[in-house]
Amino acid sequence: MQMTIKQIHDAMHAYNQSVAYGSECNAWQDFVADCHDRVGFGPWSDSASETDAPDDFAEYWLDVANGNSSDFIAETGSRVE
Repeated sequence: MQMTIKQIHDAMHAYNQSVAYGSECNAWQDFVADCHDRVGFGPWSDSASETDAPDDFAEYWLDVANGNSSDFIAETGSRVE
């Protein structure tokens, strides 16, 4: 399943809005940082619509967006310590 950075951005943005409306949860902050590290630009960049996400990147962040990550608390987007 190939996805663009924009598609993952949309899923993560919706997740962030559901757990931290008007703010940024840790998961969103980490997603933005990972975008910069992995693809070299922010998820809101014009390039996001045209850039395919690496498979492992897409799988990881979609799991987070769906509340299925052991790294973040699904209800708050906070990091698991």
